[in-house]
Amino acid sequence: MDRRTDLLIGITMALTLAEVTLTGLVFRRPWLFSLVAWQMVLTYVVYILITRNRTLLHLLIFGLACNVPQLLTDWYHSRVIQTLVYDYALFRVLDTPDYIIAGWGFAFTQLGYLVLRLRPHLGVPTVALLTATGGTIIHSWYEEMAYLSGAWRYINASLIGHVSVWVIVSFFFIIATVAVLTAWLGEKNRWEYWLIGGLVNGVGIFVYSAIAVPLLRWVSF
Repeated sequence: MDRRTDLLIGITMALTLAEVTLTGLVFRRPWLFSLVAWQMVLTYVVYILITRNRTLLHLLIFGLACNVPQLLTDWYHSRVIQTLVYDYALFRVLDTPDYIIAGWGFAFTQLGYLVLRLRPHLGVPTVALLTATGGTIIHSWYEEMAYLSGAWRYINASLIGHVSVWVIVSFFFIIATVAVLTAWLGEKNRWEYWLIGGLVNGVGIFVYSAIAVPLLRWVSF
């Protein structure tokens, strides 16, 4: 990790927030979610190839690997319990759209980098709490923008705005798990550990959301 990579992550996080917000509030075109997601992944891939940055490589492997078990999550929520509808996709793997695959990859790269940067100064519990809280707020905003742009939506569930309560709560535990896993993996130099960590995280996405739905599908305020 270095100042140059710090700058890259900071700029791309700010750019993601700006682009997603414009997509939802101004342009309202779902295909822009694909553009934003793959733009971020490509940016990190090019940076890794140029700089040989192993930290970013490991984080991207971690983020993309979670998609393997996560395919089951989208299938379960779309087809089995029918709480999630994807209205747009450039292409799909089973029921998972392309921008979700790329989105997990770059989002966990960004969050994981923050964890590795903050861990030496704040400790893992504090970093996990801060990252999970901030990440949940930002990613819930992305979900709202997705609805406004016609990319995906939640049905048959209690909503805050247009985002289901169960997914907001799931986000907190998913991101907290990302923080704990990346903090532990930060000492590992072999990419295989990061691949396995990503797969474990993907399983966690399914478990947390599968538990959250029966508990929080219908709640009153």
